[in-house]
Amino acid sequence: MKKIKLLPENLINQIAAGEVIERPASVVKELLENSIDAGAARVEVEISNGCRDIRVADNGHGIDKEDVTLAFSRHATSKINDQKDLWSISTLGFRGEALASIISVAKVICITKTADAESGIRVECENSEITYSEAGCATGTIMEVKELFYNIPARLKFMKKTNTELAAISETVQNIALANPHVAFNLINNKNSILKTTGSGDLTSTIGEIYSKNIISEFAEVHKEDPQFNLKVAGFVSNPDFVRSNKKAIYTFINGRSVKCPVIFKAIDTAYSDMIPSGKHPYAVLNISIPLKDLDINVHPAKREVKYINPNLIFNFVYSAIKSALENTMSSIPQMQEDQKDSVVFDNRCNEHIKPDSISIEEKSKILDFASLSKQAAHKSYEYAEFEEDDIQEVLVKQPQQSRFDLEGAEEEFAEKPRIIGQMDNTYILIQSKKGLQIIDQHIAHERYLYEKLKQESTPVSQMMLASEAVFLDYEEVQLLQENHNLLSKYGYELEFIHVKASSDRSGDNSVAIYTGKRQDLTVKFRKVPNIVAQKDPKKLMEDVLKALKSSPDTIEDELLIRTSCRAAVKAGEKLSLSQMEELIVNWQKTKYPRTCPHGRKICHTIPKKELAGFFGRI
Repeated sequence: MKKIKLLPENLINQIAAGEVIERPASVVKELLENSIDAGAARVEVEISNGCRDIRVADNGHGIDKEDVTLAFSRHATSKINDQKDLWSISTLGFRGEALASIISVAKVICITKTADAESGIRVECENSEITYSEAGCATGTIMEVKELFYNIPARLKFMKKTNTELAAISETVQNIALANPHVAFNLINNKNSILKTTGSGDLTSTIGEIYSKNIISEFAEVHKEDPQFNLKVAGFVSNPDFVRSNKKAIYTFINGRSVKCPVIFKAIDTAYSDMIPSGKHPYAVLNISIPLKDLDINVHPAKREVKYINPNLIFNFVYSAIKSALENTMSSIPQMQEDQKDSVVFDNRCNEHIKPDSISIEEKSKILDFASLSKQAAHKSYEYAEFEEDDIQEVLVKQPQQSRFDLEGAEEEFAEKPRIIGQMDNTYILIQSKKGLQIIDQHIAHERYLYEKLKQESTPVSQMMLASEAVFLDYEEVQLLQENHNLLSKYGYELEFIHVKASSDRSGDNSVAIYTGKRQDLTVKFRKVPNIVAQKDPKKLMEDVLKALKSSPDTIEDELLIRTSCRAAVKAGEKLSLSQMEELIVNWQKTKYPRTCPHGRKICHTIPKKELAGFFGRI
């Protein structure tokens, strides 16, 4: 049996480096965090030699001469003193592993000086061996890392292409810059500056410098405090109609430390779940302040993970902060107009433009009473719903009746209606607004309103069903319905399960028939359904219910509401009267999250007045 022996110091450092220094971006991260901890106001990062040469210069406090040699030793740090300090870490670095790991896999030169020192010191490290001499330099520290992984061919072989490694470095600098808007950063590659911030201290400006100045208009500000638990969150999240296909633009920080936290990511995903399409992710820059005693950051050498004493509290806090920030983001949707004197409305009866001032009270009543009682139109426009073909019929209702969208006091509110121009292709509602021409998809606008209405109802309004069409389900689907009977009842669906003898002829059966593959069939009837889908095809409703129940456990309830609202919403291709269009728009404008439907599709598109004027040469 082989003898147990101590490993050489250099080999120990290289093993540790395997966890801390994975790639060039890891070196940049560790050195930048040291600069921030040293109080730097300006930091410059220069990359060359295929990302194997890295130079980081800062104007921080510098390192004392007597501490320089010790700084490159393993587990040597100025940031903690004893065990209790592990539970109150306020610095980015604290483990004392970074510099020791870097000098074990690269050639390093450190030039540093403190403000009260007459001269600086130059330290050269190679193969964990250290030599030093005096040097003239300004206050601060310059770290030059040369030939990264020169002594570890296996690690060098796994480095990615230069552009890939540079992208990872750029992302790292962006991350730290967003966490420290008070620090000016400059990232240089082969003498060209590719990322630069001014250190203004304003997060809005830093976001504009990293992305573009105009991007902030697509963001909603997040700010929430919880005095009871001493929690704070501040930052920005993008509007639901401004997303991307990956999570690379989600930057999350805890007490200024960049983290990849599943709890926070889950809170962000859940907050957007009924506003953006599946597979899309928002932009986010969030800094959460948590009492140091309530979390543990000493989980992994790379310091990317954290643990909380109460993760549910953090989840709910971040989730509610984002939802509040996204509420009523109405800046790009049509608003009520106070002055309607010169507005033009479109009367569906005669294809004429009519000025409201010229309409008598009797005429207004006739227009408002004019309802389009149409059947479902033939448009398989959306992958999650199918609709049956039929002709659109329009009738003039002589007696006043409540419109299909349940708006009360429509006649009294006539003067406050949006400036509706008309309906295009019986699918899009056109509106004149202060911003320009607004185009609204009637189906998804109505769907957003119905979804939020259903979600707010503590007791859904249901309607008894006297008969349903027959549909055959397999045994597993029957079990799924039975297992979720209480959940369905909660949202207005009630089923009646009836055992009947097997029969090959079900043409006269008006219930939902279930084929189980056994001697007896199980028949299921819709006893009740939500009132808004009472007139819909039971077969389609059953399909919606089953699809919702087959979704992931944490989204079943939302999925059921989404599919119910989608089924109930006015369809693309369905002709609407003026009063119906007005009511639909008014209800949509009142929603909390009016930019997208629950599936994440954009509801409104604006053609700005300037764009129209420019097209016609009016600028």
